[in-house]
Amino acid sequence: MRFLPIARGPITSRSVSDAIAREEASGLAYVFWGRSAVLLILAAWVSLTLPFERSQLYLTAVAAFALLGIVPFALRHRYAAHTRLLFGFIFLDAAALSFVLIVPTPFDFEGWTQQMNLRTPAFLYLGVFVVSMALSYKPALVIWTGLAAASTWTLGYLWVATRPGAIPFTSGDVLDEGMGAEAALAKVLDPNAVGLARLSNQVVFLVLISVILTIVVVRSRALVRRQVAAEAQRAMLSRYFSPNIVREFAEGRWQPDEPGNRPVAVLFADMVDFTSISERLPPQDLIALLRAFHSRLATVAFEQDGTIDKFIGDAVMVHFGTPRTRPDDAVRALTCAARMADAIHAWNAEREQAGDPPIGVGIGVHYGRAVVGNIGDAHKLEYTVLGDTVNVASRLESLTRQTGTDVVVSNELIEAVKASGADPHEIAPGLQNAGTFDIRGRREAVTVWTLGGGCRSVLLFP
Repeated sequence: MRFLPIARGPITSRSVSDAIAREEASGLAYVFWGRSAVLLILAAWVSLTLPFERSQLYLTAVAAFALLGIVPFALRHRYAAHTRLLFGFIFLDAAALSFVLIVPTPFDFEGWTQQMNLRTPAFLYLGVFVVSMALSYKPALVIWTGLAAASTWTLGYLWVATRPGAIPFTSGDVLDEGMGAEAALAKVLDPNAVGLARLSNQVVFLVLISVILTIVVVRSRALVRRQVAAEAQRAMLSRYFSPNIVREFAEGRWQPDEPGNRPVAVLFADMVDFTSISERLPPQDLIALLRAFHSRLATVAFEQDGTIDKFIGDAVMVHFGTPRTRPDDAVRALTCAARMADAIHAWNAEREQAGDPPIGVGIGVHYGRAVVGNIGDAHKLEYTVLGDTVNVASRLESLTRQTGTDVVVSNELIEAVKASGADPHEIAPGLQNAGTFDIRGRREAVTVWTLGGGCRSVLLFP
């Protein structure tokens, strides 16, 4: 298992762009539904706090805002083609909101002027409007919304300041005239007075929150890019490493340079009579056959959270108990062996229907202590397991030819399964004690269990 450098650059650009596009589309949906919820709350608040004759205008405005929000929502998946239209509706939003906040007088009594509307905290609704656009996940929309809100509010503010009877003033006007405290206060509190300094502060406020929110959105998009790139790298690494190894790396729970001696279950599986089959098939057909065979074995191994050590020609080596020991390692190893055999039998049924000859499989599993760690050098490392347990598992896989079965497992594995509280016969129905066999390289005979009737395929290939 070779540790490769993490890929960077163009291989993830499309996936990143697709992820950003999905976030932008869902962001506009969030804007719409959030806006609808806010408008519903405002409609209820207006209905409860204002008499019906005065609330009609505001309820009409709420309905208008709701209708204006439908267009950006409908265009969320076609943003690039309708950018100008979307920007136009946002400007209409800002203009309509500024109009509602400035023009109608909310209090029905004599003496209330439009100039006094500018002194209420209703301006803050424009800030809420700008903040809501951050949900769009589009920096350009946030900036545009802030500019639209600032410009439409400024136009409305100046319109009120230039109306007949209005008294516009700045802070400098009050200070330069040398008025006394009472006179200055009277001028500032005059119902027709319009403080232009307040306008400048409000515009600065809108610009500042727009800039801050734009930075937040840009940073969020950068985080999404990094996350998608990491997921793409993780998916690519999964093609070279077992998913459990990649998961341990990604979560920072394991360092590959930590060697150890621990109990593991080792499984070898290969294709019966592969040498004869390879002599009868053209290269492209042989590679396709191997890929189909390996794919089915690997799928089962990954389902049982096993670590695929390597593919060796037609064979695959899998271990359980790496990168860390788990109490059900033996159970998962036996389950994997039984399901691998089932997967190949199911494949043979498909091959039979297609008129193709069956494929035999031999699987050997042993449980015991092994050295786990990296071998190789700094330029090419291989994470693997070493020792007698590996050798015995390989010999058991070869023993399937002698026993004429699909699976041969050691008694040590069966005892480990029982020690974990599981029943081997429930995991692998049909499992039988086949007695003891001499294993090359071992002084003592090994007690083994077998499963399945085996399959010989060489004579069926032309």
